Amino acid sequence: MALLVGFAMICVLGVAHHYGLLAVRAAKPNAGGAGKTAIVVVFVGLVALHTVEILAFAAIYRLLLALGLFGTLGGSFDGSWNGLIYFSGINFATLGYTQIETRGAIRIISMMQSLGGFMILTWSATFLYSTCEKVWRETE
Repeated sequence: MALLVGFAMICVLGVAHHYGLLAVRAAKPNAGGAGKTAIVVVFVGLVALHTVEILAFAAIYRLLLALGLFGTLGGSFDGSWNGLIYFSGINFATLGYTQIETRGAIRIISMMQSLGGFMILTWSATFLYSTCEKVWRETE
């Protein structure tokens, strides 16, 4: 069941990220005269998008922990919102090596978040790179 929940979470993440990238692209000025600004807008937009995604996963962890269906977080987890954001961010950006320990099936969900985070970060890096490449090519 936890694998299915994790799978659904990263599928929703992928769809939401797609629309987030479309919003960042819409906010980006055309590369022409504002090339450097375009790069900065994309970078800041991606940081904001990833922050929202990390916060969304933290909220989901809060719900899953409240339901008590998938296990608990232990180790140095203090039950705070900050702890959940930290746990979510570490899972999103790396492989989840933290002082916070997962107990029970929630381990599978956090593993799936790591997979989704890796995919999303790679997608975002490609998006930023393509923006940079276009700007740099036009300003040569």
